[in-house]
Amino acid sequence: MPIVEPVRDQRMLKEFVRFPWRVYRNDPNWVPPLISDQMKALDPQRGAFFRHGEAQAFLAREGREVVGTVVAFIDHRANEYLGKAVGGFGFFEVVEDFSVAAALLDAACQWLREHGVSVLRGPMNFSQSDHGGVLIAGADCPPVMLQSHTPPYYATFLEQYGMEKHADFYAYRIFRHQIGENLEYVPPEILHVAEAAQRVSRVSLRQINLREWDREVRIIWHLFNETLKHFPDYVPMAEEEFTAMANSLRAVIDPEMALVAEIDGEPVGFGVAIPDINRVLIHLNGRLFPLNWLRLRSLMRRIDVASFKLMGVLDRYRMRGIDALLYLGVIRGFVKRGYAWLDGSVTGEYNLMTNLVAQRWGAERYKQFRVYQKPL
Repeated sequence: MPIVEPVRDQRMLKEFVRFPWRVYRNDPNWVPPLISDQMKALDPQRGAFFRHGEAQAFLAREGREVVGTVVAFIDHRANEYLGKAVGGFGFFEVVEDFSVAAALLDAACQWLREHGVSVLRGPMNFSQSDHGGVLIAGADCPPVMLQSHTPPYYATFLEQYGMEKHADFYAYRIFRHQIGENLEYVPPEILHVAEAAQRVSRVSLRQINLREWDREVRIIWHLFNETLKHFPDYVPMAEEEFTAMANSLRAVIDPEMALVAEIDGEPVGFGVAIPDINRVLIHLNGRLFPLNWLRLRSLMRRIDVASFKLMGVLDRYRMRGIDALLYLGVIRGFVKRGYAWLDGSVTGEYNLMTNLVAQRWGAERYKQFRVYQKPL
């Protein structure tokens, strides 16, 4: 029988962080995270999540051998904002043995009950946008940044435990040849709508200015929160949290694919696609030092995938074609930079408009993820 114990010190945390290498050792599509990043994220003294939440990590052992991991967590800021008592589980990794999975989930549920939680939801690494869900379809290629990648038996184990679907999320991709070197295969109606937006709404696009980084991050942070607030269960990001996320991506941001829409100098929307850093991480085996940092520049130059992660238009400027203009602007940058294909992820199954736009572009739905829940 597996023994589950809470992670109590740095030695146990290292065991926790290194365990996934056992699960995925024969999976060529797994992207090892940087060990240093995982150690920081899970450290209550250093991790950003612990400024507004609390968590407990658990290890499962058989004898002295680690056979599974899970983190139970509560985002107090989200629960207060939404008026809910939801807890989450994440960093869930387990060998192919249901008794181990059940023991880990039992420990997570018990901890959450003791902290007043009434619903368990996951897996996700502290938020839906960070490795949210288990992989339901599309295991034939590596994930892009922030996407989850899990063995097929994870979904089976969660359902066997009595969990039910909360929501599905999709990833789309479109290849360069589907767009054309001169955008000749872009749907004509999207071109017409974008042209009309420039003509009628007096909207213009500009690239973000990396030399004015702090100012640009504040602008996009404001637009990010304002344009997403209509989604169910969305919780506005604190400026400090958004800035930390943006700073972690600064080295790979390409202004050709990071655009702000303005009307008479006022920012009204934004669109950002990011070179996929997972194409680098897959070669590093979790470590930059002592030698991998020497390969970094060469690996960065070989990134052939971009991920369209962020796009939004302020409510009062919607239905004017500004979204089409932003899509088109980012696509132009993608083609100009010579990437092979563009990912769009993740999109909720109930986000009908985004799913419709992806389909109209001819994008392939190439991955599907599922978040589960269970009343406690």
